[in-house]
Amino acid sequence: MDENLIYNKPITALNMLSFAVPTTVRMVFISLYTTVDGIVVSNYVGSMGLSAINIVYPVLNVNMALAFMFATGSNALIGKMLGEGKRSEANRFMTLTVLINVAMVMLIMAVFFIWDESIYMMLGSDEALLPYCVEYGTIMVAVGPIWTLQILFQGYLVTADKPGMGLWLSVLGGVLNVILDVVLVGVLDMGLTGAGLASGSGMFIGGIVPLLVFFNKKSLLHFEKPARPGKDVFRALGNGTSEMVSSLSSAVTTAMFNIQMMNLAGEKGVAAISALFYLQFLFVTIFIGFTSGIAPVVSYNYGAENRENIKKLYAIAIRVIGVSSVIMFVLAEVLDRPMTMIFASQDPQLAELMISGFKILALSILLSGVNIFASGFFTALNNGKLSALISFLRTFGFEVGALLLLPAIMGIDGVWWTLPCAELMSAAVSIPLLIKYRKVYGY
Repeated sequence: MDENLIYNKPITALNMLSFAVPTTVRMVFISLYTTVDGIVVSNYVGSMGLSAINIVYPVLNVNMALAFMFATGSNALIGKMLGEGKRSEANRFMTLTVLINVAMVMLIMAVFFIWDESIYMMLGSDEALLPYCVEYGTIMVAVGPIWTLQILFQGYLVTADKPGMGLWLSVLGGVLNVILDVVLVGVLDMGLTGAGLASGSGMFIGGIVPLLVFFNKKSLLHFEKPARPGKDVFRALGNGTSEMVSSLSSAVTTAMFNIQMMNLAGEKGVAAISALFYLQFLFVTIFIGFTSGIAPVVSYNYGAENRENIKKLYAIAIRVIGVSSVIMFVLAEVLDRPMTMIFASQDPQLAELMISGFKILALSILLSGVNIFASGFFTALNNGKLSALISFLRTFGFEVGALLLLPAIMGIDGVWWTLPCAELMSAAVSIPLLIKYRKVYGY
């Protein structure tokens, strides 16, 4: 294997950061341009458009859940195979994973197209919002296969030691998305149709251009004759369960948030929670990007049985997560008003809802980093069960419990307190697990 690859370099903070930063920046950039989607829609279409996007979001999360499960689970296994010197097996398995995932997404697309209106009504829409949901959802569901390839290739490019390419593709896709948002929605007044076309165009770059890498036989990872479906597929699915659980849980909890806010504050409430989710995700993508960035190196060293390197990786990661958690929280609290006003500069009622909510919701940023890292770290170590447990409790168990209980006691403030409470309870699980399994994995 090429000596210049990251897997053959010393495990130092500088080397790991140089490898993880492109993935982290890519994730932040993706979050940034999806946030711009929300800003443009909020200011040009109005709160009805923003509410519709949040109601469609759980539908899109089903596709994302499958893609993240396959991407993360197979990536950990592929990294382990590379560490064991099984390069051909890694390439054949990657090819099989792509084919299976795209086929499953196309089947799901058909289901959504048949029952779209009933699904949106069940997720919190009313008759007034339904046309907006159908308008946006039809386009976003149609680009599902491209979206799936984008998610898969983002991870595979990192494992192929090309994180920089993933970054620049995300930048190009994001710039195209933002430009088309402004032109189609702001100038041509195409509403949510324009927003959907803009997003789909940005995804096309990240989903199609990487094919140039994976069809190149000289690449560390490339397409070969697909492996036969077997136990490795189920291992990958099991190992990626935490990411699937996280996305599916997000779909369920987003629908529950929408229903709660519709009952407490109407469509303004749904628009407010939608905007705050954009902002909260903008901050936590730092943790997601960093964890995803170092995961292939963790998996490789796990396959190579190099415990000393895993120990060094863990120590570096804990320091980075701790420092960035404090920085992100302080920024969120300081910038709460200017960030929320970008969404609601022409809607005082919506602005008031968002400002009061974000001061509370931002507390979740303090602990989300360690929880995201713990789940991703165990996935990289091919321990899907622990990863899934942390992810399930964080994004579903604790969150649903808090969302059912707190609004009944505190009203709309209870909705804002849901995420901080869920992250606190999750940390009470993930931190002891990280400590308990140090001897098992040698970190």
